[in-house]
Amino acid sequence: MGFKDLVATFDDALRKHDKGNSLKRKELKHLEQALKKKRAKYRERLNSGSSEETPAQTEVRLRVVEAQLAKLRELRAEASL
Repeated sequence: MGFKDLVATFDDALRKHDKGNSLKRKELKHLEQALKKKRAKYRERLNSGSSEETPAQTEVRLRVVEAQLAKLRELRAEASL
């Protein structure tokens, strides 16, 4: 899943939640796994000095993914209440 697709999927999940629909644990877990995979990829890219994109672009993507992971943890905590 590409970065844009991942962001769009996460936004769709948040939109469902904001409309009052409950999110399925399986969906949340799948999303969390995809976010963790992207986080690892971006950290590796920063550490290795990859020339795929500028370090600033990679850092922005990493921050977005980390923010989404934090929000996802909040949603999972809410779901377990």
